[in-house]
Amino acid sequence: MIKSKDLNKYIELYKDFLHPNPNINSQAIFLLRKEFRVEFMKNLLINLEEEDLLIRRKSILALGEYGEEIFNSIVPLYFNSQNKIVRVSCLKTILKVIINFNLKKLNQDVMILIDSAIKDTSPEIILSVISLLRQLGINGRDILMKTSRDKDLLKAKASVSALLEMKDQAVNDLLDDLLNDKSIDPMIKEDILRDKTS
Repeated sequence: MIKSKDLNKYIELYKDFLHPNPNINSQAIFLLRKEFRVEFMKNLLINLEEEDLLIRRKSILALGEYGEEIFNSIVPLYFNSQNKIVRVSCLKTILKVIINFNLKKLNQDVMILIDSAIKDTSPEIILSVISLLRQLGINGRDILMKTSRDKDLLKAKASVSALLEMKDQAVNDLLDDLLNDKSIDPMIKEDILRDKTS
């Protein structure tokens, strides 16, 4: 709870957080996290269901600076919401934390969330979770290798595209197997062949 004497300061900093100038915006995020850490975080989490894309993007960027502690709020928010915008925003927030803190391993709760997201049929959620997995190195690679054979063409195609960016021997072997597998969609094979000849 913000004390009444600090409320005006919070409001002014929050206005700066929404400012289009990135320098003013960054300074406001730094001060809000430093002086109103919990209150600001609560505001940002509420903003994940904002219709205004700009506010949502700014909030995802700011939440990404909280580090792994934000997962304690993001995981229940994802599972308790049926709103696709909120769920995609949760995945994008996790992605920001992974990038900002160079994470290669996630806790069990986040992995359960990822497992649920990868089974989703929404294109936005599928593409968001695959972008996230691409950043996770070997841990993400192993999941992407499984989803590269998915019956959902978008999921399989996006998984293969992600794997083409993180090649190692295991991925190369898988790509060769996919090329030789008659059940694999020709569009996926074209992507692999295009990469091999580029």
